[in-house]
Amino acid sequence: MGGAHRGEDPWAAWPQVPAVIRVMAGWFLTGIGGLNLAVEIDGGLTSAYLIFHATLLAGGILLLIKHRIQPSRTGYLLSGLLALAGMAATAVPVTSRCCLAEHPERRGYPFPFLGTGDGVHVDPEYLIADLIFWGCLGLVLLTVLALIERVLPERRTPVDIGDYTARHAETRAMDAVPDRTGENVGGLP
Repeated sequence: MGGAHRGEDPWAAWPQVPAVIRVMAGWFLTGIGGLNLAVEIDGGLTSAYLIFHATLLAGGILLLIKHRIQPSRTGYLLSGLLALAGMAATAVPVTSRCCLAEHPERRGYPFPFLGTGDGVHVDPEYLIADLIFWGCLGLVLLTVLALIERVLPERRTPVDIGDYTARHAETRAMDAVPDRTGENVGGLP
């Protein structure tokens, strides 16, 4: 990036920035999820805590190997919709779990981030944690959809090339070598 004074393109490094951010986020989520599961494995795990940190661990690992997944646009759309729908659906029921104890009605999963009953209070810390959780769960679904798409048969329409007549740039090409069965220039083998 520092080579603009030498005539180099100063924006040449920007295509790698999303990949670097993805890898850094993957290592962060893998570290947080794995460390918290390892520390609390001695019996302090509640079901919400286990689900939250196992999802962070899975999301971090999937971010690290995302270059091998190769999902489609439909997969991205469905997984994004799942993350948004999960976030919205868990904000509807009232829970008595931890967090925001000063509000009579708490909403959100895995951490209640919305306090209601005495006005509306949104806790940004728990909201971010829930967004990360649902994003990681969407990434897990994205991976499952990409694996399903790999085993599905190809959906393109086959083309019949039986009546295809090869055309060459040189009129003498067919006279020089009459048998062209091994080539792919005159048609598909």
